[in-house]
Amino acid sequence: MLTLSIPSLPSHPPPLQATAVADTPVGLLRGAAARRDSALTSALHATLLKSGALHPAQPLAASNSLLHAYLQCGLLSRALRLLDETPRRDAATYTSLISAQCRLGAPLDAFRAFLDMLAWGAGQGEDDGAVRPNEFTAATLLQACGLARDDRLGRMVHGYLVAGGFCRDPFVVGSLVNMYAKVGDVVSARRLVLGLPSRDVVSWTAIISGCVLNGMLAEALEVFIMMLEDGVLPNNVTMLSVIQACSLMGASELFSPVHALVVLLELEDDASVVNSLILMYAKNGFVEEAMRLFEGLYLRRGNVCSSEDVLAAILYGCAISGSLKNGEGIHGHLIKMGAFPSISIENSLMGMYARFEQVGAADLVFNSMQGKDIVSWNTIISCLAKSDHVNEALELFSALHAGTDGLTPDFVTVLSIVQACTNAGLLLQGQMLHGYIMNLMDTKDLVSWNSMINAYGIHGDGHSALRIFHQLKNAGTPAPNAITFVSVISACSHSGLISEGYECFESMRMDHGIEPSMDHYACVVDLLGRSGRFAEAEEFIRDMPVQPNSSIWGPLLAACQLHGNVDLAEKAAKELSALEPESDIWRVSLSNTYALAGRWKDAAKVRTEMRRVGLRKETGWSFVDVGGVDGFRFMSADSRHPDAEEIYAIWHSMNNHMADLAADVQQLRPAGVV
Repeated sequence: MLTLSIPSLPSHPPPLQATAVADTPVGLLRGAAARRDSALTSALHATLLKSGALHPAQPLAASNSLLHAYLQCGLLSRALRLLDETPRRDAATYTSLISAQCRLGAPLDAFRAFLDMLAWGAGQGEDDGAVRPNEFTAATLLQACGLARDDRLGRMVHGYLVAGGFCRDPFVVGSLVNMYAKVGDVVSARRLVLGLPSRDVVSWTAIISGCVLNGMLAEALEVFIMMLEDGVLPNNVTMLSVIQACSLMGASELFSPVHALVVLLELEDDASVVNSLILMYAKNGFVEEAMRLFEGLYLRRGNVCSSEDVLAAILYGCAISGSLKNGEGIHGHLIKMGAFPSISIENSLMGMYARFEQVGAADLVFNSMQGKDIVSWNTIISCLAKSDHVNEALELFSALHAGTDGLTPDFVTVLSIVQACTNAGLLLQGQMLHGYIMNLMDTKDLVSWNSMINAYGIHGDGHSALRIFHQLKNAGTPAPNAITFVSVISACSHSGLISEGYECFESMRMDHGIEPSMDHYACVVDLLGRSGRFAEAEEFIRDMPVQPNSSIWGPLLAACQLHGNVDLAEKAAKELSALEPESDIWRVSLSNTYALAGRWKDAAKVRTEMRRVGLRKETGWSFVDVGGVDGFRFMSADSRHPDAEEIYAIWHSMNNHMADLAADVQQLRPAGVV
């Protein structure tokens, strides 16, 4: 996680009496606060009560130290109760409270504490009753502004500090620089730094870190160059931010120079800096460089890498760089160093093996995990789904849905399993998942509606797609968009719902104000072409306000093949030859059209031309789902199935039976009927 370099705040505001020795209650409270020892703090509270050190007439050192100790121990409620019982307060009292609220990530509560400080004693009419902030209060208040990421609030506080004369203090100015850097106002931060009589590494690093924190990566490197030109050498915190900026930018040309600078600064033994370099290399696919650093810092020295981020990043780097061998080596090292169980590392291992389609290895990691989170389940389900192990993916989905490990499927799980059903053509399971998704979602966004319309369209269930589309319109919000109409018109096309599909096309502009794109025109051409309405399709293409491209002529050619319209197929192919001269898709479609029409010479001519220019048709495949239990993917003349001989025997029997039926029908047909 990126952390900003800020001026060092004291562990707690300096007490009024700094002469307390370690064995006094105040000294012991400081030790208890440093160790987060709540039991000792409570015991010392009792001691102070008995001794009278918390009496209003006594100095505030004891009560402030006790308040600070409770806050350091995370006992906010006890600290606030102590504050309510304290009739006298000073800047140190409130500074401890404001600082604690910042540590808890509650900047607005920190501001409430500051306003309470300003209001304390203000209505008493006594000058000594009011509490005035000091430079430490100002620093903690600016820290709260940075946490809130509120530049407007930060400027208001800046104005208050200017009016109060705090900005002459270099410590406060450093805190202002840090605040502006955190809220992303690099211009103001840079102006403050350049206005300092002497600039140090802390002030420059604050700007660089703030730029990285706000995604201003190029600006971070610009400020880094300014720092070097100013004669200030970076420290390890500076380099952490610079390395992260280079990594996030993917600026591989800077990786080596930054690495060299780390060596020049003699930071090559700093574990945090080297880990950051490993992350930079690994996340950008430079796995060999990452491995060299990892081996040098850990393997050769016998050190144990305790950073799960580094280990996960190396595994990710192996995945994206295609280095399965290195990934397996890291897996072996993780086993030797006793890195398991670790959910994040095991998830990264599964993700790496899934990327290499090593289903068995991914499954082995999953089954050996002592604890699993939803990422674990999603990773293995997605791996199985993408590797055609659809049934296994469905079984795991069912187990997860049953509440295994106390988890339930999330949207990523559902998307993975829906994609698996879509690829395998499992309509029944897809319909079941549709119901599950709709029941799961309290509020359905447009992506959900569009996904369901598209899913029904893919499965040829145009009526259900239209039903979902009308449900979306009746719901009022969200309104259908351009993607919705592509999905619903396409669904109508696949189901032969010609008039319904064309009505949807007409309504998108008239009723919803959506101008048709090329995708919508292509859907209508496909709609008309599939139904054999070629005259209407040609007229529709002529009337289009845009020049038709391959997404228009392609569906038309496919429809010509379906209905044997050779003349129009040749016209569409001519247009496609000009638009996509290197494509084999339209050539195959034209060849098939000739073949179906009995024009074998023309079909052979097209195929010969394809071979001459070096084009080859990609082999098609089919998938059979047997009762939702088993499935098999096969190609033409495939013989890999164990029951292939029996399957072909049944197929030949069915083919002969159909041929006999066709002959009988032909004999019974009246003369003259064609």
